[in-house]
Amino acid sequence: KILGAAGVLVGHPFDTVKVHLQTDDPKNPKYKGTLHCMKTILLVDNIRGLYRGISSPMMGIGLVNAIVFGVYGNVQKLSENPNSLMTHFNAGVMAGIAQSFICAPMELAKTRLQLSKYIDNQPKFKGPIDCLLYVQKTEGIRGTFKGLWATILRDIPGFASYFVSYEFLMQLKEKPSVPYVLVAGGCAGMASWLACYPIDVVKTHMQSDALGKRAKYNGFVDCAINNYKKEGIPFFFRGLNSTLVRAFPMNAACFFVVAWVLDFCKKNGIDMIENPNQNLNVVNLDNLTHAYFQNDFGKDDTLVRKIISENASEQHESALESSYGSFLDYYHNDQIYESKIRNSQLNISNTTNQS
Repeated sequence: KILGAAGVLVGHPFDTVKVHLQTDDPKNPKYKGTLHCMKTILLVDNIRGLYRGISSPMMGIGLVNAIVFGVYGNVQKLSENPNSLMTHFNAGVMAGIAQSFICAPMELAKTRLQLSKYIDNQPKFKGPIDCLLYVQKTEGIRGTFKGLWATILRDIPGFASYFVSYEFLMQLKEKPSVPYVLVAGGCAGMASWLACYPIDVVKTHMQSDALGKRAKYNGFVDCAINNYKKEGIPFFFRGLNSTLVRAFPMNAACFFVVAWVLDFCKKNGIDMIENPNQNLNVVNLDNLTHAYFQNDFGKDDTLVRKIISENASEQHESALESSYGSFLDYYHNDQIYESKIRNSQLNISNTTNQS
C-alpha cells in the first residue's frame, strides 16, 4: 500500500495532464502540449488542480495491488513453468481482468473530479464517494461501472506487457543492481502504456461523457469510431508524451520505497533474507518449514525464486522456532540435537558390543 501510494503521489499530476489532453477539443484546443497544459492548470487552479481526484486512486490502490499481485502469484503457482515469459503473460492477463472491476469505478470518479472545474454542466463533487453516489443515484449501478469493458480491454495488454517486459529485462542480468531494477521497472511501465494507450484514450472519453440522455456515445466502439472519423489516428495518441513521462518516475518511486522498506526492516531486526547481489529480492522466513531448506537450490536467487513462485510457505510455526527466536537458531540447535542422538546411539551400541 505504501509502495502504491508513493507512485500515485509522484504520477498523479501527469495523469491529470493526460486526461486534460485526451479530452481537449481538437478543433479549438486549449493546450499546445504537455508543459503548456500543466502550466495552464497551475495558473487556473494552483497546485491543487494537478492533484484533483487523487483521493480516488489513493483509496483504492491498496485493494487494487492486493488483487493484482494475489491473482498474479496464484496463476504463477498453478503453472508448470512459473518463470517462463508465457506464464508471466498469462498471469498479467488474469490480474488485469480481475482488478478492472475495482479500477473502473475508481477511475470514473477520478476522471470526473479531474475535469469537474473545466466542464460547465458537470456537477461539482466533494470527493470520489460523493461522485459515485451521485452516479449511482442518477444512473444506477450500471452508470457506476461505465467504461468497465474499456478498462478490461486496456488492462489485459497493459498488465501482460508490464510483467513480461519487466521479467525479460530482469533475466538479462544475472545479478541486477538496484539502479538496473529501477530502470527495468520504469521501462516496463512505459512498455505497458505503449501497448494499451489507444484504448485508454477511448476509456477516458467514455468516462468523462455526460450521463443518460445527454451522453454522446453509446459504447466503446461507437466512441472509437466517431472520434476516428473526426480526427483520424492522432486521436488515439493524445497525451501520450505526458503518460510516458509519468510512467518512469511513478515506477521509480515505487521501487525507491521498496528499497527504503528493506533498509528499515534490516535496521529494526525484522527477520528477512536479502540477497546481497540482488537487493530487492527478499522473503520472510518465519513460516518456512525445516524440510524445505534441506533441498539444494544452489544460488540464493534461485532459492528466492523457488519460494516466491511456488508459494511454499507453511501457515504454522514450530515450537522450537518460537523457543530459539529465529529459523537459523532452530536449525543450528536441531543439528546439534540430532548429533547428540547419534552419539548416544553409538555409545549404547559400543557398550552392548563390549558386554
